[in-house]
Amino acid sequence: MRSTHATSGFLPRKRGGHPCERYGDVVSQSDYYRGVEVAQTALRESAEAPAAIRAEAVHEAMAPWFLQTSLSAARACHRGCSHCCHLPVGVTFGEAMRLAAAIRNVPELAAHVVHDAMATAALPWSQLAGKPCPLLAEHACVVHPFRPLPCRALASSDAAACERGARGAGNVPVDDEAFWRGLGAASALATADAPTGTRELRSALGALLQGDPTLARQAFEKARVAGPDDA
Repeated sequence: MRSTHATSGFLPRKRGGHPCERYGDVVSQSDYYRGVEVAQTALRESAEAPAAIRAEAVHEAMAPWFLQTSLSAARACHRGCSHCCHLPVGVTFGEAMRLAAAIRNVPELAAHVVHDAMATAALPWSQLAGKPCPLLAEHACVVHPFRPLPCRALASSDAAACERGARGAGNVPVDDEAFWRGLGAASALATADAPTGTRELRSALGALLQGDPTLARQAFEKARVAGPDDA
């Protein structure tokens, strides 16, 4: 199954219609709604917990669903393969809070993330593609256990195709089952806690790391909304 997906949460936002109708040539609504269902169950079971804990609950609940796909055995993903880590990513409030808590424990990393957020703030969404994630070091994510849903659900069976795709050349064979399950879960998580929606990863983390922790919701609210600037 060959398809190409960009990330903004997962995909560039488009107006109108259901995600399963708006994106891609091959879409599994059952996978999308499976992701929604699994995430909503995890959210109900953690209803009284802080947003970061609720995001963690969704991540853990979705883990087996990302691994149990018809293409999972053929994945080429491994530590050191970081082509997809050069795509812009959207994060929910709970995911941003979870990441920020982990990053604060590494002052050098926190400073790097803040600097990168400031350096890329004026760039159009399209120009973020190709730039390495600020959480990347030596071709590996330094906060891998805390990564958001877009990073968890995007997988490919062809590393060479990913390398070409990162340069804008050719299609990438993506595990669509994992992708659409992740999109469904992200949709549920994005509406679970206010502020709702997704924000661009650098912008969200930069705002949280620089701001007053007691004003985290306000900081996230003001961060750059994920997705193309003309969406």
